[in-house]
Amino acid sequence: MLEDDEAMATRTGNNRLAIARISIGRQTSQRILRAGAFLLLVPGMIWVLMPTLWMFSAAFSRLEQVLRFPPDLIPKPIVWTNFHEGLTHLPFGRYFWNSTQIAILQVLGTILASSLAGYAFARLRAPDREILFAFVLSTLMLPYTVTMIPQFVLFNRLGWMNTYKPLIIPAFTGSAFHIFLFRQFFRGIPEDIFEAARLDGCSYSRIYSHILMPLSKPVLATSAILVFQGSWQNLIMPLIYINSNVKYTLPLGLAQYRATYGASPWHLIMAVSIITSVPPILLFFFGQRHLLEGIVVTSK
Repeated sequence: MLEDDEAMATRTGNNRLAIARISIGRQTSQRILRAGAFLLLVPGMIWVLMPTLWMFSAAFSRLEQVLRFPPDLIPKPIVWTNFHEGLTHLPFGRYFWNSTQIAILQVLGTILASSLAGYAFARLRAPDREILFAFVLSTLMLPYTVTMIPQFVLFNRLGWMNTYKPLIIPAFTGSAFHIFLFRQFFRGIPEDIFEAARLDGCSYSRIYSHILMPLSKPVLATSAILVFQGSWQNLIMPLIYINSNVKYTLPLGLAQYRATYGASPWHLIMAVSIITSVPPILLFFFGQRHLLEGIVVTSK
């Protein structure tokens, strides 16, 4: 009996030792994999962050320091006057106001039109509704270079050149991508809510304004952030339709540096670029939770 107990205890101890060795081996292999992934990630992270680091470095450097190769990532001395000089060379206060107006109106127009279209595609019954929605989605496959010339001819004949109408009014016709976002979100709302609203006598417009829109904060925030950032960074459309300097947007103002001063003053351009990038960064920082939630919800 004692020998059997000792043999059993020995086998138990050996099993525990084997299990411990296996566990230690797995932990070691996981650490090696994590270390290898980290070593692969660091060069990629440096490669991605290098333009941003150079931008901040150039913003606080003299022009001759920026043009030097290899550049100094830590400028000596730090030049703070680049920001004031960069903002006063051209009327960037006016450009900032112009971009803000256009971005806000584009956000409002896109959200209004896309939410109405998404509501219709999600909850209203109509013949060939799915086929029509497929046609709307098919417009996503058309690059802007294909529609650029027809739009230019149309807006030119309407007399909209050198105005903000070509930038703002198309937003009030909706966007296929944002129509898709709202449609997916509205389809995820339980049917019981709509049936209860209809039994209470709610019309389609009241269901939209009093039920759907208050529930749509995630997708509203997602659309607002995406449209604002796209409008804030848009260069090609203002470049085509805006001719007057007082109507320039921020991207056009930054491009104006090269046309005005010949040799590009990169230290001033980088200083102004940092300031102009603050609004979309702040908007994304405060709305990232709603942005991620809206993307997750509409993807279901």
